[in-house]
Amino acid sequence: MRTKKKPFEGGIERRITWVLLFFLILFSLLFGRLFALQIVDHKKYESMAARQHNVSEEILPERGSIFMQDKYGTLIPVALNKIQKNLIAMPSRVQDKESAAQMLSEEFGIKKDILLPKLSKENDFYEIIAKKIDLEKAEELIQKLPDGFTFEEEERRVYPHGELASSIIGFVSMEEDREIGRYGVERERERDLSGSKGFLEGAKDASGFLVALGRRILNPPTDGSEIILTLDFNIQKKAEEVLEDVVKKWKPISGMALVMDPKTGKILAEAVRPGFNPNEFSKEKDFSVFLNPLAESTYELGSVLKPLTMAGAIEERVVGPKSTYEDLGFAKIGGYTIRNFDNKAHGVQTMTQVIEDSLNTGMVYVSKLLGQEKHLNYLKKFGLGEKTDIDLPGEVSGNISNLEFGREIDFATASFGQGIALTPMQTARAIGALANGGVLMRPFVVEKIRDDSGGETVTETGTQGQVVSKETAEEMTKMLVSTVRLGFENKARIKGYFVAGKTGTAQVPRKDGKGYSDKVIHTFVGYAPAFNPRFLVMLQMNEPQGNRFAANTLTPAFHDLAEYILNYYEIPPDEVMNPESGVGN
Repeated sequence: MRTKKKPFEGGIERRITWVLLFFLILFSLLFGRLFALQIVDHKKYESMAARQHNVSEEILPERGSIFMQDKYGTLIPVALNKIQKNLIAMPSRVQDKESAAQMLSEEFGIKKDILLPKLSKENDFYEIIAKKIDLEKAEELIQKLPDGFTFEEEERRVYPHGELASSIIGFVSMEEDREIGRYGVERERERDLSGSKGFLEGAKDASGFLVALGRRILNPPTDGSEIILTLDFNIQKKAEEVLEDVVKKWKPISGMALVMDPKTGKILAEAVRPGFNPNEFSKEKDFSVFLNPLAESTYELGSVLKPLTMAGAIEERVVGPKSTYEDLGFAKIGGYTIRNFDNKAHGVQTMTQVIEDSLNTGMVYVSKLLGQEKHLNYLKKFGLGEKTDIDLPGEVSGNISNLEFGREIDFATASFGQGIALTPMQTARAIGALANGGVLMRPFVVEKIRDDSGGETVTETGTQGQVVSKETAEEMTKMLVSTVRLGFENKARIKGYFVAGKTGTAQVPRKDGKGYSDKVIHTFVGYAPAFNPRFLVMLQMNEPQGNRFAANTLTPAFHDLAEYILNYYEIPPDEVMNPESGVGN
């Protein structure tokens, strides 16, 4: 006899059946999905996974360092890379924001009312609090910092000597993910300094970090080359010191000091005021301070150019050092009257006295004897009106184009350095030719480039023509030695040494182009030992205050710098000194 099922028992069986059916369908769906993922779409998802976990990244090279050197060849870094740390806050994890802000304010000098808003951003996980923190300072702070702060490393370009030679070195600024050279050697040698990127292939873990195992460098980076400058670190420091003193005393709107080796063209020092600190270039408001005025600005420099016209006339044998003329105190050129700086007539004068006493009328006389065509030719041979080809960016050529029109007044004023504009670098190169036996040399600031494999490229000295004969150059040097010995109240003279030198006090043209203002430019160029020179010094001040003539303002500065260099190089005196009188025998 069959037992009849109770109603609730049939309901349970149906429920179990439905549950089993549900899990069967679910399992079938899961199985189908897995089949699709692992079999049907296997390659698609393998590719997606590879894109997520495999990565190819650029490896940035290390920028090459820049060095000065001393007389022994010891290298002193003036631009290098340094690991610094940035302090990062995670505001959501900072508990006591008030006390944290107080501590940070004391450590970094940042105002609390600037820090507190940053630390109060509850949903913010990244706030930069301070940058460029030295590693030692970071190590000290890490023990003090509360929860919610961390440090991240950053490699930055630093200039350990600040403003020193900044007009030559330049600086870098960030562009996207790398530093790019701006101004100076940093810009001129960007390709050498920057190196080339490499590429790395690897896998990331779930956190997004590269897994060490399995990484491989597909193309290693090439680090930037090291640049060794011609600048001598000790001469540079002395030049900066001398220029700083003269600028403080006479308060010009700008000043410059240049030291070069006239035999090779090597720049041994260059100082500029106002200057800038390349570590803090972003603080500068006037971008013109980044320019190098010795190569990127032109000036009418006055009487320092008189030796060039005189050298051409001696070379052409139209005058000699002992040739004479009668100085009436003025010279008439058409409707113009040219006078000496002192407005005096000096009577019969030799050509040596014209240079010694810086007589404008004497130079007008010499220019007439030389003739316009030859006068212009010699100025061009000395490199006036053209670039020196120095290895720095932005060099300008100067301007002597007014002489192409053949006006007598233009040649008259050009004979004593007015009416033509040139760069201080051109001036130093031109006078350097007289110091170098009449041979013009190309100035340069990079002595050698050393790549990351140790290979070196050395800059070869470059001659730019024989301007005048060795004999003429020697005659001009004698005249310039006599100028230093008999003039400038002995302020430029250095006991025991023959020193050649010439001052220039030039009027500044009016901005409207109508004549000249009462403002002046002071310049001094000198070299020593005069008949076997190791260095040439050029000093310049634009619009100094309190004294009219360069003979009074720059000759003591030249003496200090030149005497230092003679002692630094341990150059023996030219003359045996009388210990009682201090006069050479």
